[in-house]
Amino acid sequence: MTRRRMRRCAGLGATVAAIVGLVACSTGSATSGSTTGNSIVDAPSKAPTGVTLTIWHSEADSPALENLYKAYEKESGNTLDFVNIPAATFGFVIQTKWATGARPDILEWQGNDADALSLNMPQNAIALTSLPFVKQEGELAKLSGYVNGQVYAATLGPNLIYGIYYNKAVFAKAGLSAPKTYTDLATDCTVLKSKVPGVTPIFEAAGSSFPPQALASFLYVAQYNVGGQYANEVVKGTAKLNDPKGPFLAGLNAYAAMKAAGCFNSDAATATWPQQTEAVLNGQAAMMAEDSNSINQLVSQANGDAAAVAAKVGFVPVSATQAVANTSPDPLGTYYIPKTGNTTKERAAIGFINFITSSSEYQAYVDQADSIPTLSGTKTPSLTGLWKEAASMSAGAGLTLNSAIPGFGNQFGTQSDELIAGQETPQQVADKMQAYVEQALAAVGS
Repeated sequence: MTRRRMRRCAGLGATVAAIVGLVACSTGSATSGSTTGNSIVDAPSKAPTGVTLTIWHSEADSPALENLYKAYEKESGNTLDFVNIPAATFGFVIQTKWATGARPDILEWQGNDADALSLNMPQNAIALTSLPFVKQEGELAKLSGYVNGQVYAATLGPNLIYGIYYNKAVFAKAGLSAPKTYTDLATDCTVLKSKVPGVTPIFEAAGSSFPPQALASFLYVAQYNVGGQYANEVVKGTAKLNDPKGPFLAGLNAYAAMKAAGCFNSDAATATWPQQTEAVLNGQAAMMAEDSNSINQLVSQANGDAAAVAAKVGFVPVSATQAVANTSPDPLGTYYIPKTGNTTKERAAIGFINFITSSSEYQAYVDQADSIPTLSGTKTPSLTGLWKEAASMSAGAGLTLNSAIPGFGNQFGTQSDELIAGQETPQQVADKMQAYVEQALAAVGS
């Protein structure tokens, strides 16, 4: 299984220019594109049957999501025509297809408001604000797929939780306890290189592009972004990503220092996410910085034995100076209904949203996924292993940095890749990221 999230935007490059153009198109049109009271959403008539609906989705969808799709087809009498998007290039492929004017009937996509704006959802998607699930989502509805007071996405969850995975046997052999801070990570690296020299202290996987973002920024900044505080300051302009004493640049510097100290695997610039999780699971590496999607990946690599994974691997919150995790909506299981002009299919797609968020079907999904629900009124399964650790980490977690800063998520994957490859310095990355964000903010009129 591979995965999501590879966004490419652009401020200073051709690809970025195209995507910033998509964001710019939303200026002045968001309110007019909103559809509260939309007859397609609110009509009491039964959803159409015998309809084929095209769904763009990530190949990394879990078995629980795949079974939910099958249950919908069986119950509705409709057929889902799957367009499988490779996880490693998910964001880039979606944005490129979208820019051509192509639209699916159902779109699996990022929940962050910056990502919703990148596809101009107020103009291009149907507002779901009046559907029953919105009240059940509570505050999440104002974070995932939320633009200008309207909700455009249904987010099934579980939300992503970012932290450090570590191999328990390797840590025990080195006489180490689980890390809590970036100082711990640096110290642990030194100890590991001395006491278990054949083991990589921290495994990085820039070949899949998204993994370095976690250690290079998300984890470090988490304690400063509880409640979205730091991100809000960046958006308002009271803080800048390239501030010499700011947390974003500090995180990049800490990351570069670990690389210079030899904490990473020699093939960090090309290694992949599956290689990363397997190395930690098998003790070839001591640690990796990743989100909770890696739990399913680890279990898959352990032939479905979740208990064996939990016995071998721990999952803990780590930030700059405190043990704080960070969290964000997961694009896997987050769905939008694009406007296609085909009323029958749009009504059927709304029926899909109502089905997957209905009490019985959503409970069955959560039970099978063995995860933390996002809709109130749903019973949380008796979590075990790493999912139990992830649930405990979510309390007091900061918001993942890319969740609310326009222009950030679209470009940071590329910049973190260049940082780990030694093609740019931390200051150069911070300067470019600040420029991208300023450009994106200007495009949306902030």
